[in-house]
Amino acid sequence: MPEVARRYRVTAERAIVGESLAGLFVIETFALEPDMFDIYVAIDPSLWWNNGKLAKELAKTMAPLSKRKSLFIATSSDGRIAIGGVDIAPFLGQRTNLEFVHRKLSRETHATVYHPAALEAFRTVIKKADPGK
Repeated sequence: MPEVARRYRVTAERAIVGESLAGLFVIETFALEPDMFDIYVAIDPSLWWNNGKLAKELAKTMAPLSKRKSLFIATSSDGRIAIGGVDIAPFLGQRTNLEFVHRKLSRETHATVYHPAALEAFRTVIKKADPGK
């Protein structure tokens, strides 16, 4: 991140976006290192990976949130956030200091979900440059 800030104009706000296995990485990073970013966007995360271990252990492994965070999860008709009987949405929805949004884009498949989900995520959780709009 320091190299990006050296080369480009940036704000203090930090976000991470990932889709599929990278979406799983986003959720894992949120669970283990929630202060690394302010906004987490996971698009059709592969929560099924490793027999759903991350979803099953999320409540046990998640670090406390020291300040307000945003987590946006989008799923396609192929994806889900309930794995092996474990639905992470209720747990995340009850977290203090967390703006949690889950969007089910049922008209999209795993192959088509990225662009509409990313646009929806950015419109939902990224702060607007002009607060008057």
